[in-house]
Amino acid sequence: MDNLINLLAVEPSGLWEKLILIFNGGFASFALSIIILTICIKVVMLPLDFFNKYISQKNMIQQQELAPELEKIKKRCKNNKQKEQEETAKLYKQKNINPMGSCLFMLVNLALTLTIFITLLNGLNAMSAFRIQNQYEELQIAYVQQYALDNKGDDVYKIIEENNKKSDDDETKLTIQQIVAPYISEINEITDESTKSSVLETANKNVSERYEQVKDNFLWIDNIWLSDTPFNSSIPTFDQYAGVARLSDEQKADENAKTTYNQIMDPLRETNGRANGYFVLTVLTAVCAFLNQWLMTRKQRKQLQGSSAPAVGSGKFMLVFMPLFMAFFSLMYTSMFSLYLVTSQLVSIATVPLINLIVRKVMEHKKNKNNKINPTNRMRRI
Repeated sequence: MDNLINLLAVEPSGLWEKLILIFNGGFASFALSIIILTICIKVVMLPLDFFNKYISQKNMIQQQELAPELEKIKKRCKNNKQKEQEETAKLYKQKNINPMGSCLFMLVNLALTLTIFITLLNGLNAMSAFRIQNQYEELQIAYVQQYALDNKGDDVYKIIEENNKKSDDDETKLTIQQIVAPYISEINEITDESTKSSVLETANKNVSERYEQVKDNFLWIDNIWLSDTPFNSSIPTFDQYAGVARLSDEQKADENAKTTYNQIMDPLRETNGRANGYFVLTVLTAVCAFLNQWLMTRKQRKQLQGSSAPAVGSGKFMLVFMPLFMAFFSLMYTSMFSLYLVTSQLVSIATVPLINLIVRKVMEHKKNKNNKINPTNRMRRI
């Protein structure tokens, strides 16, 4: 029953969704799947992070070395911008420096990072739609299964299994909602209050038990397909469900579907629902983003301390902007995406010292190599 092929919930086929499903098969937890997948992504991206840091460090050193000569050019060409640009370009050429080449690599790295960010966000939204529909289908079946067995001798799971064997273009093929609808109608039409009360009690009990089996929770978060906030119940209302499940306008306006959803889910919300979170992931995302940004720019800030260079103001701006930017996404989207953000930032924080160490060693090696090739450089410093 756990491996039931569903009709309403279409399994997403994107790259990230497939990887998450593969990892979920190994760890039996979507939350652990996204954490492990994020670590894998960051490990693959480590060489790019290293080169990005190396190029940034190299550019900063070159700019510091050229600063006196650039200042002279600026004073000499005070009223002639074109000449200033020409002499600056000539100086770069003499020093064999190509600022555009360095910027190009950093832009490629930024584009790749943003691509992963956006596509993974879309992939997780698609996965959320699939899983929350999948769970609701399971609860619909649980709601009518016992009544169908006791009063009709029907095993709804077997009916669905036979129905799924039909081809998609078969007009007799039904959705799960169409299969369970007649049973729900019969339950609602029971006139004997005692009988109806007993049937509803059993149906709601089975839904509650099934929910505990199919829900995707993690630590304090009861539903990872919703955001980590105390304002929402872990069991969504119909409007929340329609948004996460990406229902069409026609499906959202279907009063019968809404009534059925409320009939099944309202009692469940009363017995099993609770605050889905406490802003823990949002706070963690913001704090980790701040620490990551602070660590990445700490050395640069020290070297540029007292300078009026644009990089100083830019660094301060990013220290404020990045935590707020990340916290916004954590608050507005699913807990799964928040777990990705937090894990990504934590891996970056853990690897920044290693990347800085490697960059420092490489820079020192190149410096020593240049000193051996051009001993006059060393003599000038002496």
